Amino acid sequence: MQFISSRVGVLACLLIAFVALQAPVVSQAVAQGVVEPERKKKTRWHFGFTFGPEFTKVDMAFEDGRRPELDAVVGFHLGMAFGFEVGPFTLRTGLNFVNAGALFDGTTFLARDEFDVSFLTLPIDLRLAPFGGRHVRPYLFAGPGFRYGLDLKERPISLRNDIRLLDATFEAGVGISLRIPRVPIRFSPEIRYVSDLFGIYSGELETDDGGVISTAESVKANALRLGVLLGF
Repeated sequence: MQFISSRVGVLACLLIAFVALQAPVVSQAVAQGVVEPERKKKTRWHFGFTFGPEFTKVDMAFEDGRRPELDAVVGFHLGMAFGFEVGPFTLRTGLNFVNAGALFDGTTFLARDEFDVSFLTLPIDLRLAPFGGRHVRPYLFAGPGFRYGLDLKERPISLRNDIRLLDATFEAGVGISLRIPRVPIRFSPEIRYVSDLFGIYSGELETDDGGVISTAESVKANALRLGVLLGF
């Protein structure tokens, strides 16, 4: 009986040692089993649609030193976006149609609704999502942008020089990516500030009373864009 008890004790000790040695392996396998399906589901290429309002404000100065205070006008934007994700970073671009509205609305020298401007814009953003979970992920983004005036030359306004059809911007903003469980797309509300780098026009403006005003610098159209990105 003493021999059997000692054998049982030895077997028990060996069994405990074996379980103790296998525990890290099992834990690692379980952890890999949890992470691996998520890794397989992760998609590095993203595609989506964006839309929302846009508030544009013209900044201009005349040669005589005056700087008129122009009202911010309300327009809208819509388009598509796609990007490539590498870790916490995403390189994102897309193509948007932007109706900026009547940019000189609120002036006394050029009170015409005909100056309703539309652009095609091409943003190039580097997006950073430093932290966040599977369903909620805040992020920052910044980068250059390019916009092309679609109908500036066709508007019945009196401009002595050609309007710059191709313009460059610097854009930056914040957003938050939200995923509802069992819904295949993400909802990403964003706020983007668009800073005009070169301006949409520089030259002479013919006022409503027939006079001519020369600009001292490029007329810049800066914007605040609110939007929702779906599926990105």
